[in-house]
Amino acid sequence: MSVYKRGDRWHYRFQIAGRQYSGSAGAGAGKAEALRLEATRRAEATAGQQRTEQRTVDDAIARWIDEYAHMLKGASSLESKIRAVLVHSKDTPLAEIVEVAHRIRAAGGAAGLSVATINRRLAIVRRVANLALEWGWMTEPVGKRIKLMAGERPRHTYLSLAEVERLATACSNPSCAMAIRLAARTGLREMEVIRASSVRDGCIEVSAENAKSGRPRLVPVPPDLPELSLPLGISYNQLRRDFERAREIAGMPSVRFHDLRHTAASWWLAAGCSLATVRDLLGHANVTVTSRYLHLLPGDLKRGADAVAAMNSRTEIAQNPPSD
Repeated sequence: MSVYKRGDRWHYRFQIAGRQYSGSAGAGAGKAEALRLEATRRAEATAGQQRTEQRTVDDAIARWIDEYAHMLKGASSLESKIRAVLVHSKDTPLAEIVEVAHRIRAAGGAAGLSVATINRRLAIVRRVANLALEWGWMTEPVGKRIKLMAGERPRHTYLSLAEVERLATACSNPSCAMAIRLAARTGLREMEVIRASSVRDGCIEVSAENAKSGRPRLVPVPPDLPELSLPLGISYNQLRRDFERAREIAGMPSVRFHDLRHTAASWWLAAGCSLATVRDLLGHANVTVTSRYLHLLPGDLKRGADAVAAMNSRTEIAQNPPSD
């Protein structure tokens, strides 16, 4: 029975597409009011279900891109992930978005893709599902049913100062070489390095629109980069191409540009900086994200300490040259 009385109040309850809806007519209201509320709520729920059935997963992805493209970092990399998702989402009703996740997981496993690659695609599907719920395009929170695969291990690579210099020296493009040195000494993300426009009072200002966290921050520029001139005048595609060529020449084919950010964190921790300080320098939303760097191996910290010592020595010589 969809309308019933409990105590002194009338209630309604019904189900559409597996979802339960219920409510109360309130104190003093009669059965007629409960029936009216139930009819209204049922009509709203039915209309919402019909709209969901008419929309597709691709519709939701398109809206996500339209509304959030200006906030998304690493656009070129993201485009490739979205294309990989669209292969499995074509003409799929939005109500069946979980099935898209199943296809991605199965296809990725059959193709021998890494867990990390599959999870990045699943994360896009889950994000779109959560947004569709916020938009009122879906009535069920199906995003929580889209689970990432287990087994992905955090990959952190930390370079020594000598390795950073070997990588930078391998660059034929001076802007790429400076981007490498700057990222390793400031922890700036790839797009933050590209978009850095000026140095003010010894700091690079990362604006809110260029920061992944959406919060602006100031990043000190080390004194051993006196030749730094911003902006670097290099595009994302150019930096990616030059960096990949340099790492092959340097004999470091597995190093990613993001590893330079990890390197900066390892050097700061080796120098005795607190997690809170490293959090602020990296622009993390909270110290929990930063705490992953506590897993540094002693050897990593030793290399970081050596790098800091070498930079300190270089800076001291530059500021106090020996007299003749």
